[in-house]
Amino acid sequence: MDWVLLSHVAVFAVSALACVASLPRVRRIRHADTRRGLAGLLLSVAVWSVGYVGYLLAPTAAGSTAWYTVGFVFAFVAVGAWLYFCAAYTGRPPRQAPYRNVALAVFGLLTALKITNPLHELYFTTAWTTEPFTHLEIRHQVLYWLVLGLSYVVIGVGFFMLLERFHYTGADSRPLVVLVALTGIPAVATVFGDRVEWLLPLMYEPPGVAIFAVGTLFVYHDRLETIRLTGTSDKPAIYLDREDRVLDYNVSARRILPSLEESVGEPIGFVNASIAERLDGGGVCTLEHAGDSREGDSREGGTRDEGVRFYEVTSTPFTAGDVPTGRLVTITDVTDREAYRRRLEVRTEQLETLNRVVRHDIRNDMAVILGWMETFRGRVDDDLEAVLDRVLRKGNDVVELTETVRDFTDALSEEGTVDLRPVDLRWSVESELEAVRETFPEATFRLVDDAGTAHVRANGMISSVLRNLLENAVRHNDEGIPEVTVAIEGRGETVRLEVRDNGPGVPDERKEAVFGKGEKGLDSPGTGIGLYLVHVLVRQFGGDVWIEDNEPKGATFVVELQRADLTGSEDESSEDDPAADDEDGGAAEDGGGAGDGGDDAPGDPSSRDRDPNL
Repeated sequence: MDWVLLSHVAVFAVSALACVASLPRVRRIRHADTRRGLAGLLLSVAVWSVGYVGYLLAPTAAGSTAWYTVGFVFAFVAVGAWLYFCAAYTGRPPRQAPYRNVALAVFGLLTALKITNPLHELYFTTAWTTEPFTHLEIRHQVLYWLVLGLSYVVIGVGFFMLLERFHYTGADSRPLVVLVALTGIPAVATVFGDRVEWLLPLMYEPPGVAIFAVGTLFVYHDRLETIRLTGTSDKPAIYLDREDRVLDYNVSARRILPSLEESVGEPIGFVNASIAERLDGGGVCTLEHAGDSREGDSREGGTRDEGVRFYEVTSTPFTAGDVPTGRLVTITDVTDREAYRRRLEVRTEQLETLNRVVRHDIRNDMAVILGWMETFRGRVDDDLEAVLDRVLRKGNDVVELTETVRDFTDALSEEGTVDLRPVDLRWSVESELEAVRETFPEATFRLVDDAGTAHVRANGMISSVLRNLLENAVRHNDEGIPEVTVAIEGRGETVRLEVRDNGPGVPDERKEAVFGKGEKGLDSPGTGIGLYLVHVLVRQFGGDVWIEDNEPKGATFVVELQRADLTGSEDESSEDDPAADDEDGGAAEDGGGAGDGGDDAPGDPSSRDRDPNL
């Protein structure tokens, strides 16, 4: 056998065997798309090489042409597989590539043209020749060179993706760069094959792919994997081995931790002790924004120092079966989130302080004032009695205001951690109606209950919802005698509460806006937070609130709450226990106890029977 023929057969046969032998090692690649892309590349190159071997050894023209066409088609498949592998390896999802369907259509068209080449001969023609040995010579036509140029453009895009990733990694990527370069060298033989007498006009890329496969899967597999793991994240990332030594890192990590430079093989604690301490449990540490890293901790208070940023450390372990092989440490900049959290902590402390002042100081002082003012009843003439009534009314308004502010701060501080239980809605409504009848004797209140016993999922704050809706119906009423109707109706899994009034109503364009913070009617004596508080509380209960028109005039405030399941595990005993949930701590804060002037008050006229859930 001629040595030129033998060398060509050997090159392509060895390439096919190397690709097939590398396939089992592909399973070690963790990333699914990278694994699929490389497996597709090796399979297509193996078939490509086998096709060329068949072309060289087939004794007939038809056989040689058929085998060459097989290799020719799978050479084009290998181009797509190469691009798929490069995109997946570098963190570019190949299945989300733009113009994917167009690319598949072009691939199908060109493949069809290759298969039907004997009919149109746009790709190649054939003729027997004896140089450099007897074989069927392939003479390429214009379409072949056009498609080859297109293929090299696509292959070049893949090369760029890989080299860019290798450039921005912290590990030594030079061996992989060499492998990528070796993959591309055989293209020289492809381009100049018809000008060298001992080369055939074939595509010689399979040996380069075989070298790349053996090098990446048998020699530099760990390095290939670590570079992929750290490179796929835009966030600072460090890849550690099972002993928590640095294997690789990306440029983002090196930018915030200059001590990573030349740290491959060193324990992560050598790079930064704060990060090392948070590998298992996570947490937030502080690092210098620019320059060397410094030790830090996740402080709960205080403000951010100039030049210091906060980073959250998260660790993702990797295992082979049950054996740990390493971990990927991601460092996320959470400076803005941490600053926001600290602002919230300050705001919460301020709300708690306001809550204490409202509950204790203002409420108790008003109880003392009202108690002493009550002692003047029957001791003054009629003119002063009218003034006294106005003073007492305004004083009670202040007490009600403290209750609203108290409920408002409670709602804000408890948002997201609300404990719900069955609450007897009718009992709560009757209690609040009794209270508002005393506060607004000029108004008429009526209860229509079509639900029977209606327990809803709520808590003691339901009284604040009812009180604000009832007071709103009177305060914003322009009739001489405000008329308010409360209706309760069961609707399957929900209970509907309606508060109807005969006031001026609410325009359609303001039916949502009135629930905003600070909204109140013209000349309204309210605080502007009552309906906003209703909205916040109802949402905490898992319900909804909205406004409808009342007939013939006025507005209807509709509250829809979830019906409570009394057969479940929820504790319903507290709703009937007058002392079950007294958040105000007894008589001291109601003005009748000792301390802060409470013992000087003859009594607290503002005390009244309230929903025991408060």
